[in-house]
Amino acid sequence: MTQNPSDATDSTKSGEQVGTNLGFLPAFLLSLAKPTLKPKGVNDFSPVAEGQVPVVLIHGTWLNAFNTWSYLAPQLEHAGYRVFAFNYGRDTYSLTGKPKAVYGTASILESQKEVAAFIEEVLERTGARQVDLIGHSQGVAQARLYLTDSGGANPEHPEQNKVRKLVGISGCNHGTTLSGVASFGKFLDRTGILDNPIRRVLGYSALDQRLGSDTVAHLNRHGDTVPGVDYTMICSRYDQIVTPWRTQRLEAGPGATVRNLLVQTGNVKDFSDHMAVLYSPKVLDLVLEALEGEESYRPGHPHVTGTVVPFLGSMPKVPWRQVLRRK
Repeated sequence: MTQNPSDATDSTKSGEQVGTNLGFLPAFLLSLAKPTLKPKGVNDFSPVAEGQVPVVLIHGTWLNAFNTWSYLAPQLEHAGYRVFAFNYGRDTYSLTGKPKAVYGTASILESQKEVAAFIEEVLERTGARQVDLIGHSQGVAQARLYLTDSGGANPEHPEQNKVRKLVGISGCNHGTTLSGVASFGKFLDRTGILDNPIRRVLGYSALDQRLGSDTVAHLNRHGDTVPGVDYTMICSRYDQIVTPWRTQRLEAGPGATVRNLLVQTGNVKDFSDHMAVLYSPKVLDLVLEALEGEESYRPGHPHVTGTVVPFLGSMPKVPWRQVLRRK
């Protein structure tokens, strides 16, 4: 059963707001225990100041707003951004979709209605002319579909676009082999016999995101970009879900700008996988740069580096010299 847009919106307006830097796995487990949790600092629907651009966060498959954004959302709010996050795409048909805290399993094109409804609500209630969208995994595809399918962009008159910037983190832009599993399945069975087992276990959206799926073809039918939108795609070479990781990158079409960034550039100790990338200080740094603009942001902010481990996130720096001296 797919959740309707009003249900999705209401589910994220109530509940306790919590921020955590513990990492993805603790946040995921906490959200399973308390499905109504929201990231700290989100969903202030009061009117924004003139020229202020709200930031809407869109989670990915099998996740929710809390375990996806509990690190980034409070940091963005602290930096002065008006931040919004919500849950969408709840479908209990699949085994993975049955826990109350698991979202993003419904058909991607059906879920787009919920995503678009929330973005439109943010625009209407805050009085903003545009929003910035930040998506993770499926959330990047949803952000792009809002532009092409739900009225978020006007290719003939880009000045009327409802989206200013789109920032993607580990985005499912061109389908995934899921580290080779999906491509093997495609090779093994071209009759569609495997579709129902995959849907039954992993959900409709997992099937939609396979390499070569009809949904992926629909997403890219007009190219990677639309005029007037500034795109930033943040990728990790250790991503094990959206694979190969280079498929996450976009190619700029007419009137659009694209920056494809690799987390490990100048940051070799960052071993972010598909989940830990959400708890990487380097990713936060790149997101802030994308929102403010490189020329404005970078002169006052040195590039951030640090150790990030899979499934968790940032590891605290240990003052080894002081520790050894104590011994």
